[in-house]
Amino acid sequence: MARFRLWLTSCALLMLVVPVLRAQSLPLSDAVVEKLSRPAGIIFSGTVVEIKRDAAEGGKPASIRIAFRVNGAVRGCYAGETIEIAEWAELWARGDRYRVGQNLFLFLYSRNAAGLTSPVAGDLGVFMLASQGLLRLTAQQSAILSSQPGRRPTPGESFQAPAGLRSIAASKLVQRIREAQ
Repeated sequence: MARFRLWLTSCALLMLVVPVLRAQSLPLSDAVVEKLSRPAGIIFSGTVVEIKRDAAEGGKPASIRIAFRVNGAVRGCYAGETIEIAEWAELWARGDRYRVGQNLFLFLYSRNAAGLTSPVAGDLGVFMLASQGLLRLTAQQSAILSSQPGRRPTPGESFQAPAGLRSIAASKLVQRIREAQ
């Protein structure tokens, strides 16, 4: 049920983001940058250095703690430091979300009262950082970033990555975030 709510929330956010994108804009429009960065308390690029599962009663994991070495800080952290975040264990029910050694660019909500956080807009707030400072886009991210204004996905439509929009420069994203602040 919780996964369905997360999926439903992601779909609702998509329906809000897609209509405001402009045709012929740069891959990351101001609207997309604002939708991802405004609610984020922590934004950085980093490398996963450790993953720990905190057990609750009965041995089931209650939360997953992930330690990152911050390579590029944008908000809520400093370059060179190691930060640890905690996510609700149910977010990991479909499998591991991160792997040790993985390089990512993350938009995370501020920690809640329980100390937990999660990516802004679910998986849309997690970008894989490839070589040469490029962010590899998932099909869903690509569809959002290249959508025509006013076009909404039809029910049951799958996300197809448009030709040519497979990655964006991390430096461009950081520049756009800082300009929007």
